[in-house]
Amino acid sequence: MKDIYNQILKLQLQIKYHNYMYHTLDSPIISDILYDELYNKLLQLEKLYFKKKSLDKKIKLLDQVGAKKLHIFTEFFHKIPMLSLRSINNISDFDLFDKKIKEYFKHINVITYFCDFKFDGLAVNLFYKNGILISASTRGNGSVGENITKNILMISSIPKKIAGSNIPKKIEIRGEIFMRKSDFFILNQSCKLSGKKEFSNPRNAAAGSVRQLNPEIVKKRKLNFFVYGFGLFDYNKKIDSHYQRLLQIKKWGFPLYKNYCVCKNKKEVIHFYHYANKIRSQLDFEIDGIVIKLDSIKLQNNLGCIEKYPKWAIALKFFSLDKETKIFKISFKVGRTGIITPVAYFFPINLFGVSISKASLYNIKTIKLLDIRLHDYVTVYRAGDVIPKIRNVLIHKRNKYTQKIIIPTYCPSCCTKLIFSDDLKTCYCPASFSCFSQNVKRLIYFSSKNGLNFKGLGKKNIIKLINYGYLYTPIDFFSLTVKKLKNIFRMGDKLSEKIIKNIAFSKRVSLDKFICSLGIFGVGTSIAKRLAYYYRSVEKFFNTNYDTLSKIDHIGYNISNAIISFLKNKSNRSIILKLIRILNIFI
Repeated sequence: MKDIYNQILKLQLQIKYHNYMYHTLDSPIISDILYDELYNKLLQLEKLYFKKKSLDKKIKLLDQVGAKKLHIFTEFFHKIPMLSLRSINNISDFDLFDKKIKEYFKHINVITYFCDFKFDGLAVNLFYKNGILISASTRGNGSVGENITKNILMISSIPKKIAGSNIPKKIEIRGEIFMRKSDFFILNQSCKLSGKKEFSNPRNAAAGSVRQLNPEIVKKRKLNFFVYGFGLFDYNKKIDSHYQRLLQIKKWGFPLYKNYCVCKNKKEVIHFYHYANKIRSQLDFEIDGIVIKLDSIKLQNNLGCIEKYPKWAIALKFFSLDKETKIFKISFKVGRTGIITPVAYFFPINLFGVSISKASLYNIKTIKLLDIRLHDYVTVYRAGDVIPKIRNVLIHKRNKYTQKIIIPTYCPSCCTKLIFSDDLKTCYCPASFSCFSQNVKRLIYFSSKNGLNFKGLGKKNIIKLINYGYLYTPIDFFSLTVKKLKNIFRMGDKLSEKIIKNIAFSKRVSLDKFICSLGIFGVGTSIAKRLAYYYRSVEKFFNTNYDTLSKIDHIGYNISNAIISFLKNKSNRSIILKLIRILNIFI
């Protein structure tokens, strides 16, 4: 049972992190499909655990919507909770959904569904009072979102005032903000020409634009809006159809996309799904599936919701298209914490207008599971239509020229002997700051928000300082001077002095932040907090041993091993001791 409990906590931390990256920062680092896999695995494990033992409900993530908001915008409390939708990836799961609905409403002969496109953008809630747009907010955690009204006022397709007669006193209109593919292409071309970072996809561009502090930027980005639903509906309650309510909302001047369908049976829903999948590549905006809702408001209310999802609606997502290609190289990259990640390079293929020539294999276990070899033919897809991923190895095309992949035992960057996890799934280089590939990334991480947070000293500047020989270890940050900064960056006195002052200010740091800043394999913000809470002093943590670590809840063998390995390294010990003398570390 302890193993299941540990797996649950690990998955919860992963999902919480990915919720934050997606909903709060609008910067997802995994595909929707991979997220759904993690979520479904957590769902199964929690069901299994609850059957055998009572688990504190407070630590459950399955009932949470979205993620915490950033404290850049003010809060807005939704009148009616703005829930997410449960996602499924195949028609057989919809069959099960339909079966449950029909079993629940046995007395009803015909169950009607309302189906429309699942737009891949940013969900927003628009609150109108006496026909005037009072506020606009993001989904947030489902109850509280970010007030982005000033930016929403810059989107021309969103009515600032409801048109027509019979206007409700209060109403919440819900829809999706998105960027057209054509506008996204122009935006990225502009970013490229001006030397700015390009957006990875239209969804990120739309979400990032809406969270700009300068509304004029939003105006220039040409964002669009489609309505798909409502929250508070203070109008004619006799309108029992979701479809009819949307038609009324359309009469009030809100843009409703033309492709929707009122389906009288399961067959019509599946037909609409195939139709949407067929035409999606021709659309000038991204969709990643269809949304299926019970059309009757009365039946919706009868079914109700769980804390995160309505029981009366579901999102049926598309399968990604696959393309065949041939692998010509496998390389092993060294990450910030020393993790070795295999990357497959293949002959370029075109997926949804994007040229793709490589895909991460994530870890050693993936190589073994796929039995992937050099010169193999493989099928590649874009998970969530974004991240390149190898789906299958075409074994029937394998010939005598294919070669088994040799897993390295020494770091490809610094030649230090690698450490393998007990399940042989992953391996990492323990050289830390002595490994060049890690060192650059570690120094950037040390200065980031997860570390000591040196404001004004960004990634590009740190790389320049390394190249000029001013930065080798974290200690060197505290030897920087105004003169050094001016020599490299050609900064003025004021800006240089400000950065040096920010570095000096960051010398006062909490123990958990300090531990996290070291970038030990497996030790993120949550584990760092556990360690800080347990040890209560940097000296005790510095002199810890494996037996002590094994007593701490949720610190497993691999993390304990990584911590001990890191602290035993002579170079690391020297760096930590010097940092302890320089910094003011508090609990």
